[in-house]
Amino acid sequence: MRVVTSFYHSCNMVATSAALVLLVLATAVYLGYLVPTLVGLIPQRVMLPTAPSHTFAILIPAHNEESGLPATLQSVMELDYPANLVRVCVVADNCTDDTARVPWDFGIRCLVRRDASKRGKGYALAFGLEQILADMPDVVLILDADCQLNPSALRALDAAFVTGADAVQCAVRACNPDDGPTGYVAAVGSAIDEVMAAGMHRLGRSVPLRGTGMAFRRSVLERVPWTAFGLVEDAEYSQRLRRAGVRVQHCRDAKVSSDSPANWADLGRQRRRWRAAGVLASKPLGLCLIAMAASVGFACGFVWWPATLLLLTAWVYLRAAAAVGFTQRRFGLLLKSPGIVVRLGWVTFAGLFRRQPTTWDRTPRATESTKRAA
Repeated sequence: MRVVTSFYHSCNMVATSAALVLLVLATAVYLGYLVPTLVGLIPQRVMLPTAPSHTFAILIPAHNEESGLPATLQSVMELDYPANLVRVCVVADNCTDDTARVPWDFGIRCLVRRDASKRGKGYALAFGLEQILADMPDVVLILDADCQLNPSALRALDAAFVTGADAVQCAVRACNPDDGPTGYVAAVGSAIDEVMAAGMHRLGRSVPLRGTGMAFRRSVLERVPWTAFGLVEDAEYSQRLRRAGVRVQHCRDAKVSSDSPANWADLGRQRRRWRAAGVLASKPLGLCLIAMAASVGFACGFVWWPATLLLLTAWVYLRAAAAVGFTQRRFGLLLKSPGIVVRLGWVTFAGLFRRQPTTWDRTPRATESTKRAA
């Protein structure tokens, strides 16, 4: 009996120790999200508009974007910035549709690139940058072909570069929260990303590049040439900038909006590609870790610690949901969102044990997903 009791106590100590380790790890991960999020919620001083002083080149890589590109170019045409200080260039990259015709309808320069052996956004950007840097713009803004800028975006970016920024990431928002649970989760996630980026900026940290809405001084692109050709070219270039000592700042008043994938198949495909950016950068995986740690903590007799983690997590998520806006439909989507978050976390975790994809696969747009589903 004494041996059995001793064995039981030993197992209990091991389980308790494991629970403590898991809780400490989950807390460390969570603080990495929570601290910049809380700092980002602090009201910031509004930047006063300044007279435009920088010339901008807007580079738009496009692969089979005939249907979505007109909305993007229309938003560029409506920018509140002197037209003589803005040049726009579209790179129609390995297209099989009439993408190359769309820019000409707007009177915008279009470069056509055909190289089946070098496919992907990174190659399109390198090709376009080589052309537009010859025009000596002060700043290059990279914008995806399915994204729209708010009218004051360039004025906000101009103000950021006036204050000494070398690289700036715009706020990126998913604008189709009503297109099912996946669209809603993406919209809430983008709201969290925006607040976190604002907090990282205020803490003096470099914010991650998001692939679109990325602005760089010409001198930075000349000093750190674009040689990121992988599936997550933005993450690759972010690392190169960090190694070069270039800090990427956040500009909350320059906003980029786009539709996120409207169904799970397309969202899962996108996130499997993004997982190469780093497992620890996955918010869904972090949330799943917190939930798992809290469950183990409760089972081992801890209460206040895991309860605090869960309550703070719920508070952050609900605050982001409030920023997206509540309607009767969105409340229903909110109730379904935990399942989507768990599935996204699993995609990231399972990716650790799968071979990394090597070919670029364009994610279908929300409108394309809707048509396909119909």
